[in-house]
Amino acid sequence: MARKPVTITDVARKARVSVSTVSRVINNSLPVSETLRKRVEKAMAELNYQPNLMARNLRRQSSAMIGVIIPNIRVPFFAEAVRGIEDYCFEQGFMVYLCNSDDDPEKEILYAEQLHRMRVDGVIFVGAWGWEHLDHVRDLCRNDIPVCMINRPAEDLPVDLVLIDRRRGNYLATSHLVSLGHRRVGCIANLSQGGVGHEKLRGYRQALSEAGIPVREDMIIETSPFLTGGFEAAKRLLAIPHPPSAIFCRSDMLAIGAAHAAVELGLRIPQDLSLVGFGDIPFAQFYNPPLTTVRQPQYQMGAKAAAMLFERMKNHSLPQRQAIVEPRLIIRATTAEPRAPS
Repeated sequence: MARKPVTITDVARKARVSVSTVSRVINNSLPVSETLRKRVEKAMAELNYQPNLMARNLRRQSSAMIGVIIPNIRVPFFAEAVRGIEDYCFEQGFMVYLCNSDDDPEKEILYAEQLHRMRVDGVIFVGAWGWEHLDHVRDLCRNDIPVCMINRPAEDLPVDLVLIDRRRGNYLATSHLVSLGHRRVGCIANLSQGGVGHEKLRGYRQALSEAGIPVREDMIIETSPFLTGGFEAAKRLLAIPHPPSAIFCRSDMLAIGAAHAAVELGLRIPQDLSLVGFGDIPFAQFYNPPLTTVRQPQYQMGAKAAAMLFERMKNHSLPQRQAIVEPRLIIRATTAEPRAPS
């Protein structure tokens, strides 16, 4: 069992002083008699107490706060990325101020302006569902606020980028289905709001082209990035003449929604329909059957973005840097050979 961390209360109890006295010694905030100071310091040494870095930073810095703006708190990818950001920031003694824009560009702009007024030390943007407006990001840079962006391109701006190789991920997923013998491979993609994030699905198209399989545009559907989006899109795909025997979904949420649609239509997974997701959210391996997916290390991407932001906070003149994360295919139980020639 992990050892319980020593708290300021433990120190106060051992030194036989109040918690406020220990706090004054740690932070050197108010006068403390030499006798009490030595008693507290002795107790800290004997207990191997490590002062809370965050508490100290909150007293010594103007902000000690990082702003994080996400498009939608309901999407597991964003939640995991925020966990990575928060854990890294906590270790550095910084708090995270989380803003959920609800896929609303105007709300994102307002949050960026508010974070600027709050004099945060830096801002991380986690995705944007393809919205390409960046004027508010430029304003943050002009005001010398460091910025890092996850899965969101930003040309010609002094910001750092953490990006998944989407083309490669799309290619891995589609190639896996083709290698099993599927020739009618559908695709459910995230509905985009602008040119920057438009789902061109180059990897999907490339894998089909290399296999000599014509791309059927009626087998590509863009939808909202939630369970209901995957559910409704799958129903549409499975209702067309010569429907797909396999579907690649651009998120695990879409794939799980698609699976529910297939079951409602009386199809078995993977016997009647193979499914591949994208993301490898924590729930994916516990779904029934466990979901084949493309792993996108959300937590690690969040921690990497935070680390790059802290480097930029120390040197605002750094040029734009990009960290490209390689996806990995995780084969589980939602894919199999088609029952009959596809």
